Amino acid sequence: MIAVPVIIGFVILFTPDAEDRLFGQGRQSESGKYGQLNGELVTRGQWIEARNIVIAQLGPQSRGIPESFLNSRAVQILGEKAIMKQYGIHPSQIDSDKWISGQIDRSLEAMPAESRPTRREALSSWAQGFGDSSRLEAFARYQVGVNQLRSLAGVSGVLVSAKEAEIKFRKSNEQYEAEAIFLSHTNYLPLVQSTDEQLKKHYTNTLAKHRIPERRQLSYVTFPATNYLAEAEKKFDALKAGERELLLQAYWPEITKLVGYQTNSISGLAKLIVPVRTNEYTGMKIEEATTAIRKEILSTAQGLKSGLAVIEAYKAGLDFQESLEATYKAQPALDTLEKMALLQNLTAATTLPVSMEDNIVVSLARVVPRQVFELSKTNAFIVGDPPLSGLSGDFYIASLKRIIPSRNRSFVEAKATVAADFKKAESIKLMKEAGGKIKQAIKGGKSLAEVAKENNVTVAKLGPFDSAGGAIPGLANRANSEDFRTQALGLEVGATSELVSSSTDPNDTAYEEAAFVVKLAAKTAVSSDKFDAEFPVYLENERAFSASRAYATWLQNETGELYRYSLKTYTDGQGTIEVQSDDGASGFYKEGTRVTLVAKPAANSTFKEWSGAVAVNIGSATNELTVSRNSSVTASFVLKGAQ
Repeated sequence: MIAVPVIIGFVILFTPDAEDRLFGQGRQSESGKYGQLNGELVTRGQWIEARNIVIAQLGPQSRGIPESFLNSRAVQILGEKAIMKQYGIHPSQIDSDKWISGQIDRSLEAMPAESRPTRREALSSWAQGFGDSSRLEAFARYQVGVNQLRSLAGVSGVLVSAKEAEIKFRKSNEQYEAEAIFLSHTNYLPLVQSTDEQLKKHYTNTLAKHRIPERRQLSYVTFPATNYLAEAEKKFDALKAGERELLLQAYWPEITKLVGYQTNSISGLAKLIVPVRTNEYTGMKIEEATTAIRKEILSTAQGLKSGLAVIEAYKAGLDFQESLEATYKAQPALDTLEKMALLQNLTAATTLPVSMEDNIVVSLARVVPRQVFELSKTNAFIVGDPPLSGLSGDFYIASLKRIIPSRNRSFVEAKATVAADFKKAESIKLMKEAGGKIKQAIKGGKSLAEVAKENNVTVAKLGPFDSAGGAIPGLANRANSEDFRTQALGLEVGATSELVSSSTDPNDTAYEEAAFVVKLAAKTAVSSDKFDAEFPVYLENERAFSASRAYATWLQNETGELYRYSLKTYTDGQGTIEVQSDDGASGFYKEGTRVTLVAKPAANSTFKEWSGAVAVNIGSATNELTVSRNSSVTASFVLKGAQ
């Protein structure tokens, strides 16, 4: 459903400029690019409308959502609309007006009274976010239609009975209390001594731990919007009054109260704005304030429509990308990006070395190590996402610069780490020996208190806690909480567990540097007051969740029959591509279809490589891929003797 409290003023639609950039240039405007629905080609307009619905449903959360998710949800939206047509679901104008009115009312109720707009203002703001009222009404009809479709599909809340929900509620809300003895390897570290001979043996036995993995570096160029303010200002000066109004309101909604705001230049606007917005520009000279206002106006996004300077920066990036790829294709080299940047008076930077074990690529936050290690000399570039979908950060183009081979650290390099690891391993052995004695004593009939006294440890009292998860009072960092919870919940009241090895490191739960024995002391049923107060809401939520899950499964099955993904094939050079699959060779395939691609060079040519959706074995003329999205592949051929 819609994020109701934040719908007011949230602009969600692609602008025409963004649509052209994302969908309308080159191959993206080809027929069939967006798949096939019920035997008919999905048009560009249908695809954009479906994506806009997804973005509207997510609200501001759509910013930063991967394109792959938006596209997969767009397919489901297309499926829903096709199924509505089959069922004869056609919501009326009255239905959509009622839905919009309800959303507006709930949104206004959630806003502070002192900043609450009128219903008319709220409706106008929301409609503006969609581009116009007709688009908002179309979205509302879709939402009403989905609700009707859910009813016709037979996936309502009755899928969960009250009795089933009650059993689950009572089970998840039982309260447990326990007693336990905890052991930690750190208590035994002082007992461990080591010699160089032992450490060298441990180094040899654990050599894999001391391997420095292959690392890679990227060179990259960014395109900050602040570098393109002059170009953006020319675009601003050329805008019509109505176009300026939307842009200026995104910068400052109250600007409409200034006389001449639609026709003034930015320097003229600054002279009008500074005397009014004293809090923002106090203490600034008019030149300083004008510079700040210029930057804000030209960089401020209108919802998901990027600022003018951001778009100009993106255009410059695309121009650089085009020239870079052409140069690289003619003569591949890992320093091509740096040379091209120098020629075009751009600044190229270099990342720190990164391995597959790292979580991020420093300096390029939106690049993950997996992308870096997919690069090769024939596939050397990573291009940033278009800055037209609400993502923050500058547009960038990165290239593989350097591959640092893996190697083993020498014993001297690793000695400190080896010594610490050896002491930890030996202390864990001592801890487990002590744990074995405690285990035998408990099996012999001794109580936890008696065993604790004999071994100079304490009995900890824990709880109350439940089965749902979360912190366990008294546990702190003495063992993994889920290890402890699982053992305790598996006991009858009064029973004691075996000795259980556990971890205190949430990042390495396999390293068993702790151990415990637990006794379940008490189990308390949920109180009548808690049940009466919370169960009705719990039942409603369980039914809603069950209905939503059932509907999603049903929709996925139905859409899987109706929608086929596009797989476009292209050739570069002289040759053809033969396509084989169990779903034919029409260029449109059900999700999960295995497609075999065979590159067939002309008599005067040889096959070079695959690019596009083919990511492995790119040098093999016969290749396979599994269809999971709208995609394309290109087979490259070169003339014999020209390789």
